[in-house]
Amino acid sequence: MSPPSFAETVEHFASRLAADHTALARTWLERLDQLLDVEKRDVFPTPQLLDHIPELLAEVAAYLRAPEDQEIAANTAVMMKASELGLLRFDQRASVHQVLREYQILSEILEAFFMRETVALGERANTMATVLVLSRAQQAVRVLQQKTVDAFITRYTETIARQTAQLRNFSRLVSHEIRQPLGVLQVLARMLPIREPDSEIARLGETLERNVIRLADVAGKLERLSRLTRRPDNAPSEQSVDLSALVHDVAHQLSDMASSRDVTFEIADALPCFAADAGRVELVVINLLANAIKYSDPSKPSRVVRVEHDPSVSHPRVLIRDNGIGIPRSQFDAIFEQFVRVHTHLDDELGAQGMGLGLSIVRESMEAMGGIVGVESAEGHGTTFTLEWPAAVPREKTPLESSS
Repeated sequence: MSPPSFAETVEHFASRLAADHTALARTWLERLDQLLDVEKRDVFPTPQLLDHIPELLAEVAAYLRAPEDQEIAANTAVMMKASELGLLRFDQRASVHQVLREYQILSEILEAFFMRETVALGERANTMATVLVLSRAQQAVRVLQQKTVDAFITRYTETIARQTAQLRNFSRLVSHEIRQPLGVLQVLARMLPIREPDSEIARLGETLERNVIRLADVAGKLERLSRLTRRPDNAPSEQSVDLSALVHDVAHQLSDMASSRDVTFEIADALPCFAADAGRVELVVINLLANAIKYSDPSKPSRVVRVEHDPSVSHPRVLIRDNGIGIPRSQFDAIFEQFVRVHTHLDDELGAQGMGLGLSIVRESMEAMGGIVGVESAEGHGTTFTLEWPAAVPREKTPLESSS
């Protein structure tokens, strides 16, 4: 029996993807349920979107069969569905980082699917056709991801433009409606006929001018405050972060690095949920866990990184402990500065490298979220970083949870 031709191999992969598109969509939904801090029914909350995801994968299968000069971006219906997903994630106050992570998961699911089918075909697979199919599938995911992110960014930009216009209108109101009459009053106060410095009229004129100047200063402060107003509550980058799910996801991302140095993660069961920028929180966690791995102590029989929650305070406080080589106490302040690396002399021994930006990113990210980061360490024993956020947001129970 002769091996399948190029066209037959392509048709095999396309047919299998078309047949399994519903199951693959269900797998994606389950993975997203672990990642997103929304109820499962809200991951794709409408029947239309629930139908869209299998349809997107079915269209990817059809795209595998299409002529090489045909692009999935030309499929208006598919692009519309990808855009709707971006608008949904914006309304759910997700971050761009999270949207990218969702598509990374979809890419991983498709890679696993094609790997299984390639193994099943074995030597019967046409090599060039297999490479083409994998390439086209990944290209389709990239195009869909770009469309989803574009829709998200467009809505975000519109929101920022609207808020900027509101602030500009407020500044114009303050400037025109308050400053102009105040300026007139200032001029009139200075023009009052004051011939006798100690007269009652002189005192009244000075009082009037002093208070007009004070009101003008207040108006100026109002203008400056309007420019410094913090990001509103509906900013898309802030959401309820499930730290347990996030830390487990980061640990999975760093698993190869940890295995290469025999580092074990120990993650507490009850890490908090709180309102924050999910992208910044992940950036903080990934930098601290990666540093703990990088500076683990090869002389110790076991190398452990623990992530714990401190329940003794009302706000979220998380401790990331390791039993690594430690940090000299004299360097506690310096390590959060840019381009500072304490252990450069151990780079060859530890196989470590970097630019000294990780901990400065941690500090800047925490400050941007209104939080703080602290450190305690003992050379030869290990390091503990403490992360504190200003307020916890309790998760509401679902009707099912409430009735149980």
